[in-house]
Amino acid sequence: MLDPQRIHEAREAIAPYLAPSPLLYSEPLSRLCKRPVWLKLESLHLTGSFKVRPAFFGLLRNLAICRQRGVLTSSSGNFAQAVAYAAQRLDVSACIVMREDTSPFKLARTQQWGAEIVFCAPHHQARWETTHRLQEERGVPLLHPYDTAETIAANGTIALELLEQLDQDFDIWVPVSGGGLIGGISLALEAHGGSCRVYGVQPAVNASMARSLEAGYPLTVEHFTTRADALVAAMPGTLGFAITKRNAAVVSLVEEEALDLGVSFLAQEHKLIAEHGGAIAISALLQSSPMPTSRPLVIVVSGGNIAPTTLAKILQEIP
Repeated sequence: MLDPQRIHEAREAIAPYLAPSPLLYSEPLSRLCKRPVWLKLESLHLTGSFKVRPAFFGLLRNLAICRQRGVLTSSSGNFAQAVAYAAQRLDVSACIVMREDTSPFKLARTQQWGAEIVFCAPHHQARWETTHRLQEERGVPLLHPYDTAETIAANGTIALELLEQLDQDFDIWVPVSGGGLIGGISLALEAHGGSCRVYGVQPAVNASMARSLEAGYPLTVEHFTTRADALVAAMPGTLGFAITKRNAAVVSLVEEEALDLGVSFLAQEHKLIAEHGGAIAISALLQSSPMPTSRPLVIVVSGGNIAPTTLAKILQEIP
């Protein structure tokens, strides 16, 4: 298992490059839920998601060899942008494997940081087949987007910030894909002690973590498409799954037709831009009937990389 001390190491390492993300009190959601609701705005990082945390830490942990050989990763878009940006900042050449059906918006934002893009067939398995082939051919270090100690530890720095920003126990709802985000957050909260509770949220068409938790071991979901294109890991990572199995209360599922709810709510009520995967916990909350309590609820808004045309279409369809 990952030593929680690694999370503190990650925080110290990335501090010169990243400021803590804001924690915003949501009066509309607090009124709706009859409890204090806070938004952890990872969407406001320069690259638009929490992924910039593990991108920097992964490079900094092996900076000398990364500068010598370059670095390789695989991403549906947000980690790609984060690695490309961090690599440029740290004078490292980056190669990123992306699916042919990657959002043109996320692709363009990745290319602006100067990374090499290698395309693969439009499914999860092809991403990893291409990535491992390139790693063998080029002999470059691999930054895994969700299932290494460095990635999970860097994600756990979000929880360290929250413990300081709120200074009390809370519940937290976290978007789920491969398990790196919920794994890091839940591990940091477990190490802290107290009674913080962690809940995951995932697209119903990709219930890989939810099904895996039910089965007791990682399962793979067959080919699917989802508007939440940041949450497309078809199988949880081994390390992230093990931590989540031990620490997370439950993983809820959101149907495709409900994914617009969180995006439109944040835009209307808070003038914030979020992508479907980043706002999925808001969508889940708007569909649920949580019991009133004085215990704070934190919603992780994990990413804001949505194409302006997509956002405009969502807002136009609101009655």
